[in-house]
Parts: sequence; structure tokens; C-alpha cells
Amino acid sequence: MSIAFRMGGIFLGWLLLCFCAVANPGSPEIAAEVSMNQMAGRGDFLIVTLRLQDGEKLPFVVDTGASGTLIDQSLIPKLGESLGKVRDVHWGVVSTYKTYAAPRLYLGDVPLIMTNRVAAFDCKEDFSGENPPVMGMLGMDVLRHYCIQLDFNTGKLRLLDSKAGDKRQWGEAFPIMPLGAHDSRPAVAGNLLGLSSSRSLIDSGCTYDGWLMPRNFREWTNSAVPVAERESRSPDGFFDGENYPLVDVMMQKVKNDGIGLHFLARHLVTLDFPNQILYLKRQSVGPLADPGQKITAIKVIEPLARHSRDTAAETGDEKGGRS
Repeated sequence: MSIAFRMGGIFLGWLLLCFCAVANPGSPEIAAEVSMNQMAGRGDFLIVTLRLQDGEKLPFVVDTGASGTLIDQSLIPKLGESLGKVRDVHWGVVSTYKTYAAPRLYLGDVPLIMTNRVAAFDCKEDFSGENPPVMGMLGMDVLRHYCIQLDFNTGKLRLLDSKAGDKRQWGEAFPIMPLGAHDSRPAVAGNLLGLSSSRSLIDSGCTYDGWLMPRNFREWTNSAVPVAERESRSPDGFFDGENYPLVDVMMQKVKNDGIGLHFLARHLVTLDFPNQILYLKRQSVGPLADPGQKITAIKVIEPLARHSRDTAAETGDEKGGRS
């Protein structure tokens, strides 16, 4: 299917206050492997199947750009009485959702560590057309407890032991930092323009390669003429000195840049949230191909030309000094 800039960037401020209150406290159980949907990173969301304690299976979107976990409103009868309301900000649009006691959720046989509340919303509004229907969104209130590996080559999501894992096989390490002073969602230094001075949200809920703030987007497209919000362009991108052909990046009128699932899927991705490190091991030169196509984009990477800061400085085009 065609790529669409969908979801991503949800910020549930109240959950930042609830991180220390979990429904099932203790050290996270690890060592799980589940299948992701075939089109994850190829234009669709990253979806895995969770289950409730009664065995009901629920397709959930894995969204590192969401501060909290949301569950479909059709499951409200299983959640009991409402505990209050939460204010949600999604790309500047404010919504209000009711909150409920968090249900017990399992990934494979692993009971996930939950905050004490989840918000209920209508999944059909944001995930229409998914089959089977999406029944929730797993946010950073849960994901922050785990070391999560996304293997788009094999179509697997794994929970790993960050202490026992062979990190030499995980690729290059990037420190994970809070997006902002009042926003603890995960970010990394750098953006798809190649600026290390910028900070990008790691957003697995964004089905594009990512987005740039207006000033960075205009520089990336070499255009001083304002462009329409959400217009996308596809010249090459740069990250950590490497060239990435055919990136689909949008302009967003927000205060941060972001990297999305379409970009992440070019790599073996390991999100070691307990130790605050992102590992990227590049596996594909270009965007991943539809698995139904005869030719696949997944292959061993040959040495690529580096986007040298020294060369940029010598030519007088020192982008790294800008913010």
C-alpha cells in the first residue's frame, strides 16, 4: 500500500506522572519473540498481538512516540468504571479520553509491566482499514521497561535481556535522551537532514521516514519558499554521516524533528530503554520492498559514502553549526 503519515506523536501528559505507579510492579520478565505484521515498516504500522488474561487476542500498534497506552473503547465493559479523564495532544489537536484501570496484558507468555491506568479511544478513527482491526496502542509507559529488538528481515519483535545480549551484533549505539524538559518521550541526537545539533523523536507510530521542523525542511529541500504543511519530499536523507536514498519526509509545524518506522525498518533496531541506548544495524540501502515482490530491498550493505562534516566545513557549508 502507499505510504501514509499516520498517527504518531501522541502525548498523554498525565502518564508522565504515573510512571512510578505500575499495575504489576517488579523486574520485567524477558526473552519473548512474537511476529509482527508483514507490512510493518513498508507503509503500515508495526502491529503485534497481545492477549488479555482471559485469552482474548488483541492486535496492538507499538508506538514509541506515544507517552501512554490506549485501548479500544469496545473493551470498556472489561475495564470497569471510569477513573477520570486525560487530555491528549496529537499534532496540536487536543482530545479528551476517559481512563480506566489497566488490564493485564501479555506479549507471548510475558505479562507486561503496566501503569495503573489506560485511556480508551475509538481505534477505528486512527487505524481504519486495518485487518484484523487494531484494538489498542502500546506506548512508552509500558515500553520503557524493556529492551526491544525489531527485526524487519525476519518479521519478529523480541524482548531481550540487555545485560546478557551480545551488543556487538546490535550495530551502532546512539544515546537515548528525553525529547524535552517536560517531555520524556525517547529522542536521539540528529535528524534526517544530517544535523547532529537537532533532536529527533524516535517514533515507531509514524509510518513515514520522519519529519522536519519548517526551517529544517526548507533547508533540506533547498527552498526558501514556504511549503504546505504535511507536504512530503523524497530527496536523499542523511543520518549519522550516512546517505539514505529516497526518504519520505514531511514538514510538521512542531518544535522537534522525528524519525519514523519507515526509516527504522532499514535497520535491525534494538531499543534498550532500561539503559537508554538505541542500536541501529543497517540492513537495507533503500526502503524495504513489499514482501510480495520478487525483488527484495533487504541485502548486505556495501560501504557507503559518508556525509562528511569535515568536507562540509571545507566548502563553507557547515550545517552542523545550525540549530
